[in-house]
Amino acid sequence: MKSQADSLLHVAEQILLRDVALAYPALQDSLSKDFDRLALYCRSRDLTLFTLDLPNLDSLLIEALEVGRLSLSGPLSTRVSHKIHVPRLFSGLWLRVFDKSACLRQEPDVSAIFFLRQLCCLGKKIAVDCSPERIKAAVEKYHDIERELRDPTFRWDSDELYGGEDPAIRHLGECRVPSAEESGGTLQAFCSQAESEEGTTSFDSGLCRLLGQVQQVADLISEAIGPYDPISRSEELESLGCGLGFRHGPGAVSERLESHEKSDFPNWPDKLQNVFPFELVGKTAGSDRDRPSNVEVPSRLISVPKTAKGPRLIASEPASHMWCQQGIREFLVDRLRESIGTHFVDFHDQAKSGALVLQASLDRKLATVDLSDASDRLTCWTVERIFRRNQSLLTALHAARTRYIRDDISDVPSLLKLKKFASQGTAVTFPIQSIVFLCIALGSCLDGDISWRTINRLRGQVRVFGDDIIIPRYGYERLIRVMDALQLKVNKAKSFVNGYFRESCGVDGYRGYDVTPVKPKTLVADSPASCQAVVDTSNNLFNKGLWYASDSLGSLLPARLRRAIRIVGANDAGYSGLTSYSGSYESHLAKRWNSRLHRYEVRVWQLSVRTRERPREGWSTLLDFFASKHNHEHARIVSNSVDTRKTIAGLSWEPCSPHA
Repeated sequence: MKSQADSLLHVAEQILLRDVALAYPALQDSLSKDFDRLALYCRSRDLTLFTLDLPNLDSLLIEALEVGRLSLSGPLSTRVSHKIHVPRLFSGLWLRVFDKSACLRQEPDVSAIFFLRQLCCLGKKIAVDCSPERIKAAVEKYHDIERELRDPTFRWDSDELYGGEDPAIRHLGECRVPSAEESGGTLQAFCSQAESEEGTTSFDSGLCRLLGQVQQVADLISEAIGPYDPISRSEELESLGCGLGFRHGPGAVSERLESHEKSDFPNWPDKLQNVFPFELVGKTAGSDRDRPSNVEVPSRLISVPKTAKGPRLIASEPASHMWCQQGIREFLVDRLRESIGTHFVDFHDQAKSGALVLQASLDRKLATVDLSDASDRLTCWTVERIFRRNQSLLTALHAARTRYIRDDISDVPSLLKLKKFASQGTAVTFPIQSIVFLCIALGSCLDGDISWRTINRLRGQVRVFGDDIIIPRYGYERLIRVMDALQLKVNKAKSFVNGYFRESCGVDGYRGYDVTPVKPKTLVADSPASCQAVVDTSNNLFNKGLWYASDSLGSLLPARLRRAIRIVGANDAGYSGLTSYSGSYESHLAKRWNSRLHRYEVRVWQLSVRTRERPREGWSTLLDFFASKHNHEHARIVSNSVDTRKTIAGLSWEPCSPHA
């Protein structure tokens, strides 16, 4: 069996020597030398070549597309010669994008850009465990960011948030930007008119105006969302057959409970009880169960694989908190759609951002912005001001938020009191940060009167999905100033405003063309799930026009699978197999007539999930029943606990395609 590195090299060979050579026959000799170098590097660097070294070249490429000149640094960046300042590896393709002086050509070859990106990003997302050193560095960064954040104004570490103070008097303009002596920068502002160390008041009027505009937008949006009453909303949803609004997430909880144990709720602290009374939220009518223990279990810091450069750190929340957070999340998603529509944010469709990316890469009217550590830098201080006009929502967010997180990843375990609003993994993190960043984006792009009329003028120009932001170009520098003031950080290496390259929500565009590379998770077909992943990668490469590379993946699949996989036409929705533009092809498959169903069937390879069912009973089972949405096609069965044991593969009889 081939290793990941060998499989990646095999696919890279087909891309270079077949697909790229087909597009550029004159480069055939140069491409052969490129592959020889790649094979030599692979022998000495193994998987690191594809997961770290080649992605460095991609970073250099997209930076050069933004600034107009290629600056070489890092691995594999050795230039051709003193006269030709492009990387030696894939030099033929580089020279179709840049001239010999490494300056961007007036009309770069878009196909060459795509081929370079595909070769450099082929192994970027391969599922591989990070080294312990990289995990340790990520956790240290998590702690460092937390120490730098400003303290909240209200009592987020208490059971009562306000303590009698009116939240509406707080303002984003109260933030203080460090002076030149403190940060090495040049910007200093006290929008709240606090005194500086010299006893005088220093202002940056432009920043104060921007923060004021963001605050006005936030007030309009938070008021439009409307008050949140968890009990009445739950009753309304239940009457419509839409569940209770409250539900459990698919992930692990900090108490390490199994899925069927989550609704037993071992804990229900007072802070949660103040807004989400257990008698009305955590149990059904008729249940004689008393309220669980008044113990607030801290969330648990978890490291999950992301890329070889570093892991993703998420929080595993307590079951009771996650249950209530899901209710807030459903409320935010529904109310935002009802109040402002889907013109600026759509939690169910990020393809709208992708379409805007391609248009922006053509006319350059819009900029795409990416943030670094967005959720880890979003403070309670900022959230309490963004939602100051919606006290009921802010109170619910405080109640469902965990105050502490337990770090068991570090060499010395610790308990951290959070100043950030929430880590990744919390149910409300994504909608809350989307709303906050939308307010910042809109406020940074407006001038003068702030009203719904002026906000609606930005339709088709501003769009947010999590920390992926699209705004007009003129608002980019303003956005950076506001983000810095609120201790958020724009990732300038992945934000694009000047050139023709744009990237957001998984779509990369250049001059109106889609140059998004395929980034497989695995190319080793050693399990049923990984076999399906290889098939999916083959289809993705095929749809990108890399037909030889797509076809070559067949040799990485088990022979039994290759003989029993369907060829699926572009119009055959609902069938799985290898994609083809020539229609379905099934003559290589075993065929039969099903006299019971009166149809022809073919024997194909298919995935299935082996599960184990265990009977459930008790009031918690009834609560899960009411929490699930009514479905006209499938019964709401919660009396059996279904545990997915493993994914298996085998041959099964499926109906023939009508287009075969």
